[in-house]
Amino acid sequence: MHRRQALIAALSVVGLGAAGCGSRHGPGPVVPTPAPPLYPSRAADLFRPGTRHLLATGETAVSEIVPGGVLRLPTGRLTAADPGWVTRRWPDGVGPFTVTVPPGAYPLTLALLDGRVAAARLTLADRPVTSWDLALRAGEDPATLAPGYFFGVGVDTGTMALFDEAAHDAVGRLADTDPLNFDVEDSDTLEHRDVVPGANVIAFLTGFGDGEYPVWIGRTRDGIVGCFVVDMQMLAPATTTTAPPWLPPPSSGRRRPAPVDQPGSG
Repeated sequence: MHRRQALIAALSVVGLGAAGCGSRHGPGPVVPTPAPPLYPSRAADLFRPGTRHLLATGETAVSEIVPGGVLRLPTGRLTAADPGWVTRRWPDGVGPFTVTVPPGAYPLTLALLDGRVAAARLTLADRPVTSWDLALRAGEDPATLAPGYFFGVGVDTGTMALFDEAAHDAVGRLADTDPLNFDVEDSDTLEHRDVVPGANVIAFLTGFGDGEYPVWIGRTRDGIVGCFVVDMQMLAPATTTTAPPWLPPPSSGRRRPAPVDQPGSG
């Protein structure tokens, strides 16, 4: 499954993988180096086909947009997780985001750079997004984050899955039964249909592979959730941009969250 481990290792040496994440699930503490600002709108810009982008590797690539299927959310509580962590073997702490949406079926779109999934967008309302929030799980407080840091989705199998909270146990059973149940090929998506009544699971590969990835909530002018965007952090840090950065809300005594050991370690 780890077809990209050499590249991932090379990126980690120069600090392209770890910087900027408030590591909830990572294998070690966050390196206390200055983190670049976070720009959710840059991930959203990846969904403009034919646009050229500078990658963290120093190369450039043209954005390609492909459909990823339709995700069904019977409770409206979205979960994004490495499917290998949604398992009965560990008390994983993988839960849904605190922001709920109306139950329904929503289209998933992938933005590819150099054939890799650079971002995934779940569209709930086909309307312009005017503001961005960081998607959070229970117990995650953005006021504890320093600028440039985020709570993200930890990945160590190079794969992420999106599903409704109602499908959590079914995803765990699939992962426990056979890890190859979530073996995704290249830039395709893998769907498990009707894992529970009314809910499916859609999995896809994550950019350069393992890491920690933020999920952004795009809101329309009237405040409703227009989309969720998963940013695979493939882009080079912005040097010049007119886009406003995302900043955590102010808090006295702010500190970065303590890292949590990787499931199954120790």
